[in-house]
Amino acid sequence: MKPIVSRAIVALTGAAMALGAAPMVAAQAPARAVSLSNDPQEAGLTCFYAAVVTGGGKIEAAAEASWFLFDLTRKQTEGSPETFVDRLEEAAGLPPPNIDTLAADAPALVPLCANRYPLISSKRVVTLPSDPFTREMQCFALTSYLAGMAESELEDSGESAFGKRVAALADTLAARLTEDRAKAAGIADAAAMQQVFARSLRDISPLGNPMKVLEACEAAQ
Repeated sequence: MKPIVSRAIVALTGAAMALGAAPMVAAQAPARAVSLSNDPQEAGLTCFYAAVVTGGGKIEAAAEASWFLFDLTRKQTEGSPETFVDRLEEAAGLPPPNIDTLAADAPALVPLCANRYPLISSKRVVTLPSDPFTREMQCFALTSYLAGMAESELEDSGESAFGKRVAALADTLAARLTEDRAKAAGIADAAAMQQVFARSLRDISPLGNPMKVLEACEAAQ
């Protein structure tokens, strides 16, 4: 299985990283009260962008911030988990809320996001599934997704240290997820495998911060 690269996700992350790499206008803007919308979609997208902006445009910050997209889309696919990847791409194609004030508001938004979404905390301990196949599928889904981000134009064709890191683990896991193991797990064909991939990626957000999940996947090898 190859890494799935979503053009919409790449575009969304690229726009956020461009904002993050730009001079921080927040330092020049007057302090003002900010708040998170009660609408889950608007709040999730706002927190994603705020996290990437305050991360200075680094790919690791974008990877961590992806949790907000995962969580948002997970809630939208409760009744149809196999559609997670498609719905994730749809979410990534949505315009950012409050684009005119986002860069200035981002530093104040981050603690609000952390308070509303405690699972994003990098201080939480991540516990991976005990079943080897389930664990490796989840780790493959995450590293495949992150490798897709890193292989885009955002990271110079994946030549960054982070790109190499996630791609190497994705390749290792892909080699382990053989056809025989898939059949033993009840996966009959490629279409069924893609559904399992979607469900595995969908199950990342309850585990916690994607960068902490990545570390746990690396430690499990």
